[in-house]
Parts: sequence; C-alpha cells; structure tokens
Amino acid sequence: MKYLTYILRNARRNPVRSLLTIASMTICLWLMMILLSFFAISDEANSSTRIYNRIASLNANGFAGMIPISRVKEIAQLDGIVAASPFCWIGGKYQDEIMPFAQFAVDADTVFTVLDELTLPPDQLKAFQENKDGCVIGRKLANEKALKVNDVLPLKGDAYPVDLSLTIRGIYDGPDHTDLRMCLVRWDYFDEVLKRVVFRGSSTTPASARISGNAGMIFIKCRTGDDMAPLCKKIDGNYRNSDFPMRTQTEEAFGKMFEEMLGDMKGMIRIIGLAVVFSLLCVAGNSMAMAMRERTSEVALLKAIGFNRRLVLFMVLTEAVLVAGFGGVIGSLGSKALCDLVDLSRYTAGFLPFYYVPWDIALQGLAVSLLIGLASGLYPAARAANLSVVDGLRRVI
Repeated sequence: MKYLTYILRNARRNPVRSLLTIASMTICLWLMMILLSFFAISDEANSSTRIYNRIASLNANGFAGMIPISRVKEIAQLDGIVAASPFCWIGGKYQDEIMPFAQFAVDADTVFTVLDELTLPPDQLKAFQENKDGCVIGRKLANEKALKVNDVLPLKGDAYPVDLSLTIRGIYDGPDHTDLRMCLVRWDYFDEVLKRVVFRGSSTTPASARISGNAGMIFIKCRTGDDMAPLCKKIDGNYRNSDFPMRTQTEEAFGKMFEEMLGDMKGMIRIIGLAVVFSLLCVAGNSMAMAMRERTSEVALLKAIGFNRRLVLFMVLTEAVLVAGFGGVIGSLGSKALCDLVDLSRYTAGFLPFYYVPWDIALQGLAVSLLIGLASGLYPAARAANLSVVDGLRRVI
C-alpha cells in the first residue's frame, strides 16, 4: 500500500488519456449491461409465471390467425379450468406517443380471475363490468400519464381501423414483477366498435366483418399445475380439424416464443460482447504502452535506486487495473444504480414488466473490466520490468 500514492499519481499524469480510456470502458460496459440484462430479465419474467398455472391459446398459424370468440366459453367449460378470457391486442396510440403501452380487449367478468395476482377494488371492478366504454389501467401507467379514475382515455386506431374513447373505471395494482402498464378494455365494446366501421374499398362489405368476433388469443387459468399439460393437448385436439386450429402452451412457453422471434439474438450479443472486449483491450493496451514509453527514463531511474523487477511489474499492472477498473465500476455498477432509479421497462411497450441490472451481470461486467486492465498492462509491464538501467537512461524521449 505504500506505493499506492505513486501509482495513483502516475494514473493521473496524463488526465486526458486516462479519462478517455475510462470513458470508453464506461460507455461500452454500460451498453453491454443493458443488453445482457434484457435477456436475463426476460427469462426471469417468463419463469415467474409458473406459479399462476396459466396457459395461452392462439391460432396455430400465429397471431395473424383468428380465434372465434365462441371458443372462450367452450374452453372455460372444460374440467380443470377455473376461468378463461380473450386477450385481443388493440394496438392503439395514446396522443402522439411513439412507444405505446399494451392494450387488450378482455372479458371484464373473468379477466381478474385469470390474472389473479392483479388486484382491483370491488367498486372499480363493478364499474368496469357495468360500463361498456370503461377500461382499467395499471398503477405505473396511471402514475406516468397522470391519469385517475373517471378520466377519459382516447386511443387512436393503429392496428385496427377504429378510434376508442374510453373512460377509466379502475386502476389495478399487483406485484412488482407483473405488468402494471396495461390498459384492459371490454371485449364486447371493442368488437361492437369494429362492426360499425365501413370498408372504404371496392367492396361494400364492412372490413370489420372479417376481423370482428376474434378473441385474439385466450388466457386460461387452470386449477392446478398438473392440469396444464393435459389441457393443452385436449384443447388443441378438439380444434385440430377445424377451420381455426389452435396452439396451446404454458404462459412461460408463450413468453419465450417472443424471444424466438428475435432469432439467435443471444448469440449475436455474445459475439458483439467479444468484439467489445477486444476493442477495449486494444484501447487500454495502447494507453498503457504510451504511458510506459513516456516514462522509460523514470522506470530506469527507479531500477537504478533499488526497485526490483517484481516491484516494477506490480506497479505497472496495478496502474492498468486501476484505470480499467474505475471505468468498470462506473459502467457496470453505475448502470445498475441507474436502472434501479429509472424504470426502463416503460420503454419496452409491455414486453418486459420490470427492468433492472441483476447483481450477477453487474459483477461480471466489473470482472471483465479488471481482466481487461490486467491483460492490457501485461506487455508494457513486462517491458518495463525487463528494461535495463543503461538502455533506459540512454533513451531520449
């Protein structure tokens, strides 16, 4: 520790170069922490749904396919099912926002039985069930948009050719790992509005006649976890030979399906991460090489007054690790602190109900920065340790 002051002074000798090295380490690690945390949180959000014993049914051809609304009641009557509700994506825009929040048309009588982790005061639930143009929104959405009960919530048609003028009848709450930014609309009201829209093309047939009556997908609450697999097979078997075959899976598998849509994104991020580490290694290595070249005579003088090779090697490596590690602390631990203060999940349009940098990801980033510092200082430290006093004092900088 008695050499720490000298090592810190050397690290600050060229402040511009040191700051640029720290800044490059900070920015790159910050971005990597965000990307790596995205998949870690996605896996956690999917696995956290296991305890709710839910399955999801959609058309076997994907989201573009239709599921007749009549199947919701048919499925709800199967043995082992507590409740079922349609979940039809509305995809409207609130004001001029580019990043909308999730909106679903649901069955007001059963949706909070299916999503039993969400809580809504009884009087607000009754108002939602009794008012066709009513909707309920999550607590986080209400706080971010400064909305309250009985406020008007206009949605401009985007995915569907309809504009909705909704009235907020309730604000639901729930655990932190649930989506508290959804807007739930009554399915019967949404379907009724769809049927009023007239197709403005070559045909006089309402365009909504081809899209109304669609449940979108069906969320199903099972009695126990053991009932989930048999019910998935039974539901798919019942409609296998119909015009609208179905694909049923657990809620966890349904969530992972969205990750599959991204392709091998995890593999791409790993490759990008290796490229980033190599780039940072080059930046830090170049910085240390320049620093040692400028201090050749000084290193020779230290060895002349009694500093041995191990001590010189130790001081140079420690300097490299300190500079890189400082950038790692800001980049990895700083990104965690920022995500703990600022909820980035609001910018995922409901894809992730919560967002933070896990401790294991942050510590991995810090460890990578320390390894980069150690690796970048090896060659300059070895040259400094092996430098002869005569050659070092002869060198003119």
